[in-house]
Amino acid sequence: MSESTQLDDSDSKPDDVEELVSEASVEMDVDSVFETYDANSDGKIEHSEYVAKHKAEVESGGVSSFIDRLLDDSPELRGQRLWVMFALSVLLVAAMNAYAMVREPELVKIENLVEHNNEVVSIEGTVLSWVEDPYSSGEDRVNIIIEDDTGVAQLRWYRFGEIPMIGTKVTATGDVIEYNGRLWLQALGSGALSWDESDVPDAPVIAISTIAANPQDFVGDAFTITGYISKPVNPNATFTSLDLRDHPNYGNHEHQMNMIIHSAPGQWLEAGQKVEITAVIEYSQKFLQWTIHTEGPEIRIVRAHEPQATTIGWSNYQTWSYNSGAKVLLVGEISGDEIIESGGDLRACVLNSGDLSSYEGEEVSFGGRLIWSTSYAGWCIDASGSIEVDLIDVSDAENLLGQLSSNPADTLEEVANGTTFLITGVVSGSTLMSETGDTKIIIANAVYPNTLAKMDAYVPVGQHYGWLEEGQPIVANVTVSWNSASSEFQLMVLDMVLTGEPTSANPYDLSDGAPAFYDLNKITSITGNIVTIDGQMYLQKEGGEQKIRINAQFNSIGLNEQHEGLTLKWTGRLIEVPDDVTLAHIYVLDNADVTDEDGNGIADDAEDA
Repeated sequence: MSESTQLDDSDSKPDDVEELVSEASVEMDVDSVFETYDANSDGKIEHSEYVAKHKAEVESGGVSSFIDRLLDDSPELRGQRLWVMFALSVLLVAAMNAYAMVREPELVKIENLVEHNNEVVSIEGTVLSWVEDPYSSGEDRVNIIIEDDTGVAQLRWYRFGEIPMIGTKVTATGDVIEYNGRLWLQALGSGALSWDESDVPDAPVIAISTIAANPQDFVGDAFTITGYISKPVNPNATFTSLDLRDHPNYGNHEHQMNMIIHSAPGQWLEAGQKVEITAVIEYSQKFLQWTIHTEGPEIRIVRAHEPQATTIGWSNYQTWSYNSGAKVLLVGEISGDEIIESGGDLRACVLNSGDLSSYEGEEVSFGGRLIWSTSYAGWCIDASGSIEVDLIDVSDAENLLGQLSSNPADTLEEVANGTTFLITGVVSGSTLMSETGDTKIIIANAVYPNTLAKMDAYVPVGQHYGWLEEGQPIVANVTVSWNSASSEFQLMVLDMVLTGEPTSANPYDLSDGAPAFYDLNKITSITGNIVTIDGQMYLQKEGGEQKIRINAQFNSIGLNEQHEGLTLKWTGRLIEVPDDVTLAHIYVLDNADVTDEDGNGIADDAEDA
């Protein structure tokens, strides 16, 4: 740019400024404005007067006319304006709800979960393991371990749906929870876990020797393998570490690998049992070894092979604990309800063996499951499933509880003499029988409030499975012992038979407040309405706010449309479930259903209504 041009530009700037100043100093003629728009000469300009002046500009409609009507304050247009604003509000709310429904949670890496505390996010990874009801508390929950290339996360899934096999690539969605430095995802109901068929691994069948040669080649892949397990596994064991071998007998195998079962198998697995499993393999830096990981439901018994019982002897009595829970064979002499060492002092009790009087004093080979009995204070062999148990004769049973408890001196003499009593009574409280050892129950002379005498009784494993319900009539063949630790007499049940039906369901009113400890575990009936809050089902008192969580049977007719909104009586087991997050306990009416006596598909309460 030349020097002359620069001078011209600089000279023009003062002129522009002067022009702007002159425009700003122009005075507005207020009188002319009022003369134009104040039609009624009241000294005010109404919106309607302004609209009348510019009517021609908005007669054609369009956005200008629409906005003008919204701003018009004339009485005849107020109703129209309200309806328009209402419609706009409904449209706005619907748009926001639609956005909330279609918006997908953010997909994040596991290492970044800490940045999304209390947010709903999704992660993608591979299922490493899972455990259903990790604390065996009856909780409807599964813990799933998921791994991606940045880390490992735990999904705590309540009211869970279908669970994929180990090695499946999944997408998990849930709330990020941080508590005491621990971080996990928490989800409720179906939809928290998703995967496609292509994400499920093929799991080819391979041999133990193939894995043993190059285990690193199988990392990250699922496979199917067959072998023999080294020790028995309880049906309810949620975590078990054992060895998988290529031969059922210890010492004859060529290969073995450590195997961890991460959830309950639901059935007894015997030592030496041949199984087929679907699993993955990982290297354990803690134990410096390769480990196979599988789930209880992924273990399939190969029935073609029958495991052999382990033979134990009196000479290795100190090592019997290694075979605890296993099926064993023991040679000894039958002496009453015991098998004793011939010419020695060692002995073990026999359970559920029926009448062995014909073998009294003879040396036999006795088979069963080896368990430790608290009441016997020693080892016992449970013959459940091996030898038929004869039912006891109930015709001579007597209600002796009052006599035993009211005459302690005479009872002590009976303890010393080892007297056997045939008593009758009822079960006090509901008790889940143990499958691994003795179970303590309470036998009373009558149901509360008519109870005059009751005593603790120890029932050996195998006598009964499942629940013994409150008020169940019972006849038992027992001995009496003195427990010096608790300073009380206790009954040791030799055999028993249930002679009738337990008492009816215990009625419970939600307005009574939280259940007492003696209400728990009993079959209970509660009347209310089914409501769903945050995806969780509750039974709420009609016309009130009190409610209790309910786990209804999946096929209950009380959940169909015909019974929706009705006040019905639900019957189930009242249980207490711990919450690991809030460190509180939650009451649940578990496995609940409505009553339909005539089987017509309509609840009895609904028919009465």
